[in-house]
Amino acid sequence: MLVQVDPARGTAALASAGHLPPVVFSKDGTELLQLPVGPPLGTGVGGYEEATRTLTPDDTLVMYTDGLVERRGEDIDASLARLARLRLPPGAGIDALLDEVLVRLNARHAEDDVAVLAARIRARTTT
Repeated sequence: MLVQVDPARGTAALASAGHLPPVVFSKDGTELLQLPVGPPLGTGVGGYEEATRTLTPDDTLVMYTDGLVERRGEDIDASLARLARLRLPPGAGIDALLDEVLVRLNARHAEDDVAVLAARIRARTTT
């Protein structure tokens, strides 16, 4: 997953190399971002298509490895649906939000490595 965030414009440009979809947690709920899927990195095959998503200071963009959601014997759609059903406290700090995601998805007992990365645009202050 490649993401470039432009805080001045409040946008994120995203491209996927076969990764699971990033998720945005906002005050309105949870959204799995549907991105065009490109080939795995290192294959020498190009064809990555960029998607753009608007982000507000209330949004938290989260990317993760498959170990966070996948469970042995479970269809990946069920795993992603579990992530999409998460409702997190609005206004939570990033550390608290990530801790809550890890607890609610039982990452401590994951069957694979888990890595999670979050980004949030800071609200601009005027003086």
